[in-house]
Amino acid sequence: MSQVIQVPSAVSDRSVSISGEQDPEIRTDAVYAVFTSIDDTLTAVRVASNFAKPLGIPVTLVHFRSVPYPLAVDQPSGISPVETEGFLERLRQEGLDVSVRVYLCRDKRQALSRAFKPHSLIVVAGPRRWWRTESDWWHRALELAGHFVVFVDEVGHKETAHA
Repeated sequence: MSQVIQVPSAVSDRSVSISGEQDPEIRTDAVYAVFTSIDDTLTAVRVASNFAKPLGIPVTLVHFRSVPYPLAVDQPSGISPVETEGFLERLRQEGLDVSVRVYLCRDKRQALSRAFKPHSLIVVAGPRRWWRTESDWWHRALELAGHFVVFVDEVGHKETAHA
């Protein structure tokens, strides 16, 4: 159910379009949810499942785990919260069929290009605050990377799509 992927810190997959044209099509072969916190992530997975079921496509939960430099990137301390039995049991109880990927990396921004295909549909959940939260950071970083992001405001129970 889960897959741990190590992202080398020295390699970067950046491509630039010479023509400057953008392809606005949304990739519909999978729907992704990004881990921010346990409860917000469960909300994101629920919303992602609501998109995926009618389309008959899989939902993939992605967690980017930053590993500090003193540790080997392939041997972080502990396990990801999405790999714990408690979290997986909550997914099962709600009938959510999700594959889980954990990316071990030094820099989350560099790992984005390896985790998602261009123009992916990605769900991020979290509260809207006047200060910047982790979910806001992901929302902005994913949009800047060219993905279609559905941000779910857990506090206001609002769903807004941005492209």
